[in-house]
Amino acid sequence: MAGQISDSQKLSDAQIIAQVCKGLEQVVRNGRTLDWLRARQSKALASPLHQDLMYGCVRHFLSLQHELSQYLAKPLRNKDHDLQMLLLVGAYQLQFSRRPAHAVVNNTVNACRPLGKPWARGLVNGVLRKMQRNAEHQATTSATNNPQWLIKKITQQYPNDAEAVLRANDQRAPMVLRVNTSKISTADYCSELSSQEIAFSVCEPNEAIVLAKPQPASSLPGWNEGQIAVQELSAQFPANLVLQNIPAAIDSPVLFDACCAPGGKLYQLHELLSKRYAAHRLVGNDKNPKRLAETLQIGQRLGHADDSKITLRSADATTPDAISKGTYDVLIVDAPCSGSGTIRRNPDIRLLLQPNQIAEHQSLQLALLFNLWRGLKQGGTLLYSTCSVFDEENDQVIEQFVDEHSEACIQPLQLPFGTATRFGWQMLPSEPNTDGFYYALIQKAHGS
Repeated sequence: MAGQISDSQKLSDAQIIAQVCKGLEQVVRNGRTLDWLRARQSKALASPLHQDLMYGCVRHFLSLQHELSQYLAKPLRNKDHDLQMLLLVGAYQLQFSRRPAHAVVNNTVNACRPLGKPWARGLVNGVLRKMQRNAEHQATTSATNNPQWLIKKITQQYPNDAEAVLRANDQRAPMVLRVNTSKISTADYCSELSSQEIAFSVCEPNEAIVLAKPQPASSLPGWNEGQIAVQELSAQFPANLVLQNIPAAIDSPVLFDACCAPGGKLYQLHELLSKRYAAHRLVGNDKNPKRLAETLQIGQRLGHADDSKITLRSADATTPDAISKGTYDVLIVDAPCSGSGTIRRNPDIRLLLQPNQIAEHQSLQLALLFNLWRGLKQGGTLLYSTCSVFDEENDQVIEQFVDEHSEACIQPLQLPFGTATRFGWQMLPSEPNTDGFYYALIQKAHGS
C-alpha cells in the first residue's frame, strides 16, 4: 500500500488522507490487520495524523458507515469504494476530531486528486457540508458500531455489563508501562516522568504506570536504556500469578512459556524470578520465528538477551516434540485467541473477526493444553490465559480439560479487578485501565 512513499517524503494532509483511504480498503476489502499495515508503512506515514485517522476510522467504521448512508442519495459504485473510504475519513474528523470543520472539508476534498478522482470533489464537498450542518445529531452508539452477532454474544454472556463492554470498545486504549525493575525502581522512574512533566498514575501490580496521554514510546525517558516496556495492565498479572504459586520447596524453578512472543510476560517474569532465586531457567517458545526474532530484539533493549537463564526457541507447542515429559515446574499458556478483549486496542478485530473463528481458536487452545500438560512435573502449576471475553475460549476450555484430566486441580484466584468464574478469573475492558483478559490456574496433583 505505502510502498510508493519514501521515508524522507513530506506529505500534505490531503496526501495523508488519500493513503488512509487505501489502508482502510486493505482492512475492509482485503481483510488485512492494522498490525500488517503498520509493519509495511513508510516512516512518512507514521505521523500522528495518519495514525489518528487510520485507527479512528477503523474504531468507528460501522457507525460512520451507517451515518454516511443517510447522506448518499444512492450507494456508490463498487469501483468507487475508495470514495466511500474518503467520505468516512471526512465524517470521522467532523464527528471526533478537534480540527476546524472548514479545514476538514477542504483537506478531504483535496484528497480526491491523489486518489485519482478529481471529478468527485463536488460530491465529497456536498456530502461533508450536509454532515457538518447536522453535526449535533451525529452520535456513535453500540447498536450501530458493532456487528449484530457480537452485540448478541456479549449481551448473552454479560447481561449486566454488556453496554459498558461495548462502549469501552469504542474508546482509545490507555498507554500502560511496565518498569524494568532490574534497571530502575518504580519510584525513581516516576520521578523521571514527573521531572519531564509527563502525567501518570500507578496501578497494581506496582510496576504498572498508566500515562494520562499516550505518546511515542521512544520519546519517554529511559526507553533507549531499557528501563521500561509498553505492556497492557491485564498482561502484567500472569507473571505475578506465576511467582505467587511456585511451591516454597522449589529453589531453582524451571519454567516454560509456550506462546511467549512478543516477550512482555517472559521478561517481566525473568525480572521477578531473579529477585527471589539465585538460579532459575526460563524457556520462551513461539511457533512463529519472525515473532520470536522480535522477542529477542525486545530482550536486547531490556538488557536480557544475553542472560543464560533465558532460552528462546521456535516450535509448534501442539506437537509431541515441543516438550519433554515431567520437565517443568511451571507452564505458561497465553493461548492464541480471538482477541475479543482487546478491541479498543485493536479495533480491526471488530471488523475482521467472524463467529466461526471462535471454535477454531478453542480447538487450538485445547490442543495446546492437552499436549503441554505432560511436560509439567507433579505438583507443578499451569497458568492458562487469553485476551478474550468469550466463554468458549475460557471457562469452556478449562472445563473440558479438567474433565479429561483427573489430576488437574483448579486453584482459586483473587485479583484486584474483574470477577471469579467457574474455573478462573475474568477481566473486562470496562474495568479501569484493563483489557478483557482471562486467567485459570491449574495444579498437577502428586501421584498422577
